[in-house]
Amino acid sequence: MKRNTWTCFTLRIAAVLALAPLGLTYADEPTPWVFELKGGLFEPDLPLYKEFYGDDGNGYVAVAFSHQFRRWLEMGGEIGYSRDSGVGVQPANSQLAGSVRYTLVPAHLYVNLLGKKDYNQLFVPYAGLGLTTAYYRQEIESQSTRDGLTDLGYNARVGVQLLLDRLDPGSARSLSANGPVQTYLTLEAQWFTTEVDNTDLGGVTYLLGLRFEWGKGK
Repeated sequence: MKRNTWTCFTLRIAAVLALAPLGLTYADEPTPWVFELKGGLFEPDLPLYKEFYGDDGNGYVAVAFSHQFRRWLEMGGEIGYSRDSGVGVQPANSQLAGSVRYTLVPAHLYVNLLGKKDYNQLFVPYAGLGLTTAYYRQEIESQSTRDGLTDLGYNARVGVQLLLDRLDPGSARSLSANGPVQTYLTLEAQWFTTEVDNTDLGGVTYLLGLRFEWGKGK
């Protein structure tokens, strides 16, 4: 990875994570902090993806960190990762050109609205919107490697959370004086679009994950 590309991507990620806690001083008491681990399927919008990589989708993992200003409002940042391999094509004659490896690392900034009336609610639906950028890298045998940052794009998400502590109350353990840890199972669908040279590197993800909340809530 070129040094300037890595520096720009690092700065964008730092901005995503730094913006997430904004508004903390407006709460009368601490509100929940959130950490999430997710994994699932990514279906890219890239043209000819199936022809190159043999399938319409690929595995995808992500981590997210956010802050709830109120029970129904949170802002966060998320980093995803997807890597696939297949067979490349010679641009001059469209013939097979050896192996190809494709890596995508999206960075999302998002705001979620949650249908949460209280902190003991079993099912919590949510939806959100935000901004997206990504680092990409394409390595084709006997050809130059392409990598860099995409333009700023958009993301949207919808999902539902299942409060596991309601099913097993003993799993809610105290983290500190700020209160117990709430553990959720999450099911989420994401859509994002982010382009480089007029080519959309976004797509749709279907994710299953674990969500951990801690802190006293409003």
